[in-house]
Amino acid sequence: MSQTTMHYAVYDISDDPTRTSVADALKNSGFVRVQKSVFCGTLSGQSKKDLLERVRLILARPDGEDGADSFYLIMTCAACYGNIETIGEAFDPEYASGETPAMVF
Repeated sequence: MSQTTMHYAVYDISDDPTRTSVADALKNSGFVRVQKSVFCGTLSGQSKKDLLERVRLILARPDGEDGADSFYLIMTCAACYGNIETIGEAFDPEYASGETPAMVF
């Protein structure tokens, strides 16, 4: 059984349709948006590989060159994830980590 770990996905993508495709790939992988270009969620080994491959395909340029867009997938340990400091409107870390099945408004 593969262990799931908490990850942050952070990107800087200039093209709207490309940015939307990356956001959709993250949402389809169970990630939750915490800022405009920041998501967090849990991944296991294979689901991490699958997500990275989807994002690579989305960001691939027809000329094969690397573009100016960037995508970071950052793993964090449970203890570090539990020490999030926020200023302003916060997100629900228990919902984002899958501990709470739904957000209550």
